[in-house]
Amino acid sequence: MGDVHNLPTTDAAEREASAWFARMHAEDVTAEDRSRFEVWQRAHSCHAKAYAELCSTWQELVKSGPLVRAVYFGQVMNAASTPPARRRRWAAVATVAAGIVAVVIGGAWNLYKQKEETRFQTAIGEQAAVALPDGSSFDLNTNSRIWVDYSQRQRVIRLERGEAFFKVAHDTQRPFWVRAGDYWVRAVGTAFNVYLRPTGVEVTVSEGTVNVVKATANEFPPSDAAIGESIAAVTAGEQADVHGRAEVIHELDSAQLNRLLAWRKSSLYFQDQPLGDVVNELMRYTTLKIEFDDDALRGLPVGGTFQTSPEGIEALLALLHDGFGTTIRRDGQGHVYIEGPAK
Repeated sequence: MGDVHNLPTTDAAEREASAWFARMHAEDVTAEDRSRFEVWQRAHSCHAKAYAELCSTWQELVKSGPLVRAVYFGQVMNAASTPPARRRRWAAVATVAAGIVAVVIGGAWNLYKQKEETRFQTAIGEQAAVALPDGSSFDLNTNSRIWVDYSQRQRVIRLERGEAFFKVAHDTQRPFWVRAGDYWVRAVGTAFNVYLRPTGVEVTVSEGTVNVVKATANEFPPSDAAIGESIAAVTAGEQADVHGRAEVIHELDSAQLNRLLAWRKSSLYFQDQPLGDVVNELMRYTTLKIEFDDDALRGLPVGGTFQTSPEGIEALLALLHDGFGTTIRRDGQGHVYIEGPAK
């Protein structure tokens, strides 16, 4: 009887293609690596097919730039409620997917699996959009980090820093909880923005209603009874600023709401706002440290639309120099000083 040759499975071909993709895009790839890759690719048609599909996915992600749309890791987060025999297979699929993202985006866009939680992180000047397994999604703003913990009983998000916009799929059996600083935000089916500031938490609602609850020493979401003691119930068209037990709720018109959420379209819009506030907001998207040599300039009313990227602050600096006659001085070490026009 002749030798029996086992054909490669689709799963095996995808795992091997992912490993070869990472190897071929590494900085230290060698001529020997390239020769071994060619041998592997010619060994079976499914190898070439799996690798071509990964390359196609890579091209689509590159086109999207720093904004990664619809990164779907439902398999990873559903693994917590999957029987052990099936969990191993989903882990393999997740490894392939995570490998692609790690190669394409590099260190700036960070994802890894630890226990049943998944972490998403953006660098300064970057944003990302993530689809969740239940149909919910979130947009992550610059320099932000989030943990996702999904199970059959609850949907829990922990915003460790930065800002995120959540679009929540309706599910009364599994409330959607967001932990930010010393507060929990509870939703069932709504759309809202959470910004974790040094002084507190800012919650802006565009659809539905959310409850803001003070966190306790317990790391778990509050009980139903605690919801009745919410610090604030925030509805569509409102924004709550909470710190300690204090809260301030602002009513927003459509123009104000659009301006506050404009970052999701990679832009910021200002209208007659103090220059100091504009600079502070744009500094979130750059590594530059900007200071005023003339404090009187902080109150200068300015307006305009700027990109949520390092180019945005550069456009503002050019506007101040060309339009207002200010002097822009750089020290070559990442510090920029705004000085008033010569008298």
